[in-house]
Amino acid sequence: MTNVNKRYLGAALVACLSLAACGGGGSGSSVPNAPAQPATLKPYTGPAALAAFTWGKSYLAQSQYVGPASGATLAVNVSVAMRDEPGLLAYAQQVSDPHSGLYRRFLTPLEIGERFGASQSDYAKVADYFHGYGLSVGGWPQREVLAVAGSQANMEKAFGTTFGVYRRARETFVAPVEQPHFTQALPVTGVTHLVGATIAKTHLIRGSAASFLGLSASQIANGFDYSGAYAAGYDGTGIRIGIVGTGGISTDPSKGDVKVYGALFKTRVAAVTLVPASPQPASTPNGGTGTGVFDAHPSGLATPPPVTDALCTGGTAQTPTATCNPEDGEAQLDTEQTASLAPGAGVLFYLAYNPADKSSCASIPGGVAACTGLQGLALADDEIQQAIADNAADVLTLSFGQGETDAEAGGFFDASGSGPGPTEFASLVTEGIAVFASSGDTGAEECTDPNTGAPVLTPCPTYPGGDPSVVSVGGVNAPFDNTGKLIGQIAAWGDQTTGGGDGTFANNIGSGGGVSTIFHAPPWQAAALGVSMREQPDISLLGDPATGAALVLNAPFGLAVFPVGGTSVSAPEAAAQWALVLEACSKSAVCAKAAGAHPYRLGNPAPLLYPLYMTSGKSPDTYASTFYDVLYGTNQAVPTPHATPLPGCCASGKGYDTVTGLGVPFTGHLIKAVTGQAAQ
Repeated sequence: MTNVNKRYLGAALVACLSLAACGGGGSGSSVPNAPAQPATLKPYTGPAALAAFTWGKSYLAQSQYVGPASGATLAVNVSVAMRDEPGLLAYAQQVSDPHSGLYRRFLTPLEIGERFGASQSDYAKVADYFHGYGLSVGGWPQREVLAVAGSQANMEKAFGTTFGVYRRARETFVAPVEQPHFTQALPVTGVTHLVGATIAKTHLIRGSAASFLGLSASQIANGFDYSGAYAAGYDGTGIRIGIVGTGGISTDPSKGDVKVYGALFKTRVAAVTLVPASPQPASTPNGGTGTGVFDAHPSGLATPPPVTDALCTGGTAQTPTATCNPEDGEAQLDTEQTASLAPGAGVLFYLAYNPADKSSCASIPGGVAACTGLQGLALADDEIQQAIADNAADVLTLSFGQGETDAEAGGFFDASGSGPGPTEFASLVTEGIAVFASSGDTGAEECTDPNTGAPVLTPCPTYPGGDPSVVSVGGVNAPFDNTGKLIGQIAAWGDQTTGGGDGTFANNIGSGGGVSTIFHAPPWQAAALGVSMREQPDISLLGDPATGAALVLNAPFGLAVFPVGGTSVSAPEAAAQWALVLEACSKSAVCAKAAGAHPYRLGNPAPLLYPLYMTSGKSPDTYASTFYDVLYGTNQAVPTPHATPLPGCCASGKGYDTVTGLGVPFTGHLIKAVTGQAAQ
């Protein structure tokens, strides 16, 4: 459980089965003496209107039936039919477009709900349906999805199906045996996590060089010109960075990991606040928001418990504690990078926790009895919805994703690019919140083989990095000396540069990138690149574990320091960088003119970055002064040493490429280019 390369459960629906059936969320164990049942989904033969919603059926088609589930606790997110979902997606593009009459006319969560979200009556009707089956139900003021949780028996009644145990590659999970349907017509367009498979994964790789402990905050700050912003007085003060949490963090004010990181590297760090996801409907008692104490339909989510030591013990391996909640390496990396590179900002760590769901408990010391429940990455949609409802973070970072085809199969969007994923990211941008996401760590091969779990050997970009409302951040190899001075060429992170990773094909390739087969290129990318489909990444920062960042882990329980890489490093670095840009904007009367309570917000950064690229070769050449154009390296996969590289993309070159995007932005110069404020 202490390995930062571990795979997390990536769905909000999973089941606490008997240990033999659960398999720890990935052991592949079977159910002994399971009654014979069909290996394929039983069709539903009733009225089509009762089953007309997406739910991840195509992902289930790639899986093997094992046996019936029993005693499960389930959690799903139900998408309620919005009044104008296309309007929301269009507004998100227009509100970030400097040439649009809607530029920076940001909306509140309640305004999103009233203009685009489900009607109050439809939202209440769906909530009442599930509540009537004894399920916990919670919502948010933007009225896009409902969080529904409860026992397997009640969920089976609500969805008109039974649940079984399935296996895909090495993972065991729970999903419907019969086609799900409702007992009455409901305005529901989709249900995510009804197939409880691990879809998303973190993009974090532990370095292997014994003599290298990773780059410190000061080296990174000097190397990428955060120091230029600091010298001009910009450290993120007044800006809040949100993190979509993947697991537990240590928030001890004196010996938590972020505090120890700051002391160890003699650098100032921002305060980190844990924000539990608490979905509930907008109401008068909580001031018309979804974030107060009133909860008419409790969602089943609760405040996460404190983290425990890495072995989940009370001091000895033979004596487990009453709970087991070890620190999450990804979560600590995200908090340490943002808190150290934007030390004046506030860091909001969004974390959802379901104490009833203990599906990942079989493999921990003490088993189910010692387990706290499901949290983090498996409940990421609840965390994102909470961030929308709070409207408190100015920047949001996500260090995880899944292959675009896998995400579509899981029901996050359909072939047209519509669905709960694009909707929630469009909502964030509509509020003016900048969103950064990792581009992935397996080059152009982010989708996985259903039999082995390894990346498929055909091009497949990651999601949500490829969402039109998100800035996708790739990774580079950055050779800095002890002071952060560049002592060689910045190159694309790939097999040719990395000295880290665990040596497996899926964990040693390089910066994710590629061309979407679902999402069309937004106007800002189409104009700059002359392309028709969305390409990623957009920008790049540190990614190669051979030149990776130092990670402090388990500080309250003994302390470990080691280097990590992956685009899980670059995404929070980009978020911290943009926080400094927003502070500079807040101090400029010319820049801080957005509508609403956050006049310094700029929305999606990408429409401001790509026009800089279009100045290349012109006078003044703002692109050349703002970005390091990465000219060397490839993320083309080499499955085994000395093997022939696989065909497909991608190689770095002059200008934009699908390995490093526009290149590496240098912070002080980026501030001047975007806000006009001098910061070099």
